[in-house]
Amino acid sequence: MHLPAVRAALSGATAVCALLLAALPATASVAPASTAQAGATQAGVDRGVLLAKADQPPVGEPYGDPWVNPYFEPEVTGPTCWEYGRDTGASAGLSARFSTPTWFHSYNDVWVFPSADDAAAFERQWRADLATCVDRNPPGETGSAVYDITSVGEADGVEVLRVTAATNPYSTMTYHFWVAVVRHGRAVYAVQLLDYRHGDPQPVPFDDTVAKIKAKLAAYYP
Repeated sequence: MHLPAVRAALSGATAVCALLLAALPATASVAPASTAQAGATQAGVDRGVLLAKADQPPVGEPYGDPWVNPYFEPEVTGPTCWEYGRDTGASAGLSARFSTPTWFHSYNDVWVFPSADDAAAFERQWRADLATCVDRNPPGETGSAVYDITSVGEADGVEVLRVTAATNPYSTMTYHFWVAVVRHGRAVYAVQLLDYRHGDPQPVPFDDTVAKIKAKLAAYYP
């Protein structure tokens, strides 16, 4: 099964061009707000806001350096299960993928909005999309099927979801997305961990990752 096909069906164009991404090392520490514009930017967002590979959800395998997606469309692409093509209201965005040698791909997506109210509206719409995600992605001949969306707990006050899916026509070979979406002020940061392990694996802990996201957003978008 091919990763671009999976992501295109579940969350739009975030990974339509996943194999064309450009590599870029992550920033390991939180940059202070006063220096947040000093680094390179992608679609209007300082790359320093990205978590380091050491801050990704722990899966027992090392992550490689991030690949930053030069084709990310923050204005029409949201987290997993967003109805791709609908206006997000975002004014800027950034998307990067951290991969391990075998089973895992951690997508870090950032959206920046003109105001905190716009960011809140984006999160509300995404949660509304979750309610229809299974119905909108049934098993079929092409694309991906979504079988279940389950809340698996909280990490530092942020809900963590498990999205169980499969790529058609191999609909019996399931995989999961572990999803945490953090909103702070006018920014939203989502970590969507693609877990290719078949079956019913134990949840991946997100506590440290979410805490790091909150620190990053507080530094870059206080």
